[in-house]
Amino acid sequence: MKRKDWTVLVLAASLGGTGWISAKEIQPRAEDARWDFTAYYFEDGKQVSGGTSRETVVEVKKLEGKTIYRIELLTDWRTLFERLMGAEIDPDSYSYYWEYLSDEGSYNFWEDWEDPAPPSSLSDFALTLPFPTEAGHEYEADGLSYEVLSVDEEITVPAGTFEAVVYQMTDLVEDDADASMRERYYMAPHVGLIRYEYDFMDGSGEWVIDTREDLFSYSMAENE
Repeated sequence: MKRKDWTVLVLAASLGGTGWISAKEIQPRAEDARWDFTAYYFEDGKQVSGGTSRETVVEVKKLEGKTIYRIELLTDWRTLFERLMGAEIDPDSYSYYWEYLSDEGSYNFWEDWEDPAPPSSLSDFALTLPFPTEAGHEYEADGLSYEVLSVDEEITVPAGTFEAVVYQMTDLVEDDADASMRERYYMAPHVGLIRYEYDFMDGSGEWVIDTREDLFSYSMAENE
């Protein structure tokens, strides 16, 4: 998911192609790179247009010999009317995480909301998106359960049609179904995240989709 010195390789056959694809091409990162998403929420199973979200690489530095990237995540749920009226974005709409790549895949570290601070060591990171991978692979990251659902799912979003690797994270809370949640990340080669989905568990114990974000534009600086 990062620059030219990355050596992690993903077998392109797993993505419906031939040859090898480097991990930086699964989720390219570069200073000032940006990914814009349109957001939706669901009411009684119907998709309703919501706000937007944006991921921006806002800082790049070295830590223990690795290039790490600070990503700003802005979730903007203001209505069109609120935007036209100049309503300010809630400060809580911003969150930040750091990312780096090793031979195993993409590692992430989320900053604390109340006491934000950068990671002090690579040991602060957790392996979130492993490479290479195959459908059915299950693993743990930060105490949460992950599974690779597919390595060649075709997804159409406003930015185009892509073949994606689909990662699913599940957080089941014993004795409190209302607190359980599930997320899916659709990762397309050469682009990165193209779709994000969030599910909750209803009173009958069934998963129900709550929100979705689809990529509509992105801009990436040239790799050095």
